Amino acid sequence: MKYNIIDSHCDTITRIEDENLDFYNNDISHITIKKMVKSNIKIQFMAVYIDYNIPFPNCYFKAIKHINKLYEYEKIYDNLKIIKNKDDLNYVMNNDNLIGIIITIEGGHIIDDNIEILKSLNILGVKSLTLTWNYKNKLAYGAMEDIDLGVSDFGKKVVNTMNDLNMIVDVSHVSKKTFYDVIDIAKNPIIASHSLSRYVNNHKRNLTDNQIKKISELNGVIGINFYKEFIGKNKDIYSLVDHIDRIIYIGGDNCIGLGSDFDGCDVINDIKDCTYTYLIADELLRRNYSEETIKKIFFENYLNLLSKFF
Repeated sequence: MKYNIIDSHCDTITRIEDENLDFYNNDISHITIKKMVKSNIKIQFMAVYIDYNIPFPNCYFKAIKHINKLYEYEKIYDNLKIIKNKDDLNYVMNNDNLIGIIITIEGGHIIDDNIEILKSLNILGVKSLTLTWNYKNKLAYGAMEDIDLGVSDFGKKVVNTMNDLNMIVDVSHVSKKTFYDVIDIAKNPIIASHSLSRYVNNHKRNLTDNQIKKISELNGVIGINFYKEFIGKNKDIYSLVDHIDRIIYIGGDNCIGLGSDFDGCDVINDIKDCTYTYLIADELLRRNYSEETIKKIFFENYLNLLSKFF
């Protein structure tokens, strides 16, 4: 069975541009416009990810190039709408043929140590920032570091500014101390746009039960990641839904959504691209989840969160 979908993370714009693919339709990328239509994707968070090894300001210039490209696609394809404000969100939700795009930045290295860049990105329509991509930058320490000093003074300024700008703070890829520093600072709900349960699979990128609980207490949402290595031994849809089971057990069914990481990872065996996402719903139904809960996971929880930021 298919449901409307809000997906909180993909790297599609980066892949499309880096590999010179056709965004409307191709057989390589997990997401295309044609595939989004077939999948019932209503809102897709489009992450601009620039390799953290690219130095500033080159990484910033490349990010701007990708953002500009998204606006070009919006002009070319009449079923795409970039969501920048409440009116845009309402317009997308009231038009069945539209797919909403939310622009995000994956990795605070893009802004270096300049808060004005963050403000400028927000003006350009960027609505969320992942503070790190696995490794430390001027904002904070990442999940794959051996040393963990958490959020820097500049990083705290970034989080506070994001709170003031109604931007969504994303804690996927951050270190443990960075996570709890953000929890102490955050005034608004936060997201882990593409993460899983460390209880189910003990990987540094996955969330502990206590982290899941903290996100839930802040009325935030965890987007379920489809990356094989984070899921565990079997790397299949059944193991993926085991993560959903655990997150709901710890945080309830209001704190969970989809955050595929399409076009940024090697996805699980069963889901070849976004047109196969419905298989998750089939497995949830097999496990006796209600239609109400499945709709929350696929769509409603993220829509409720977005209504607090627009």
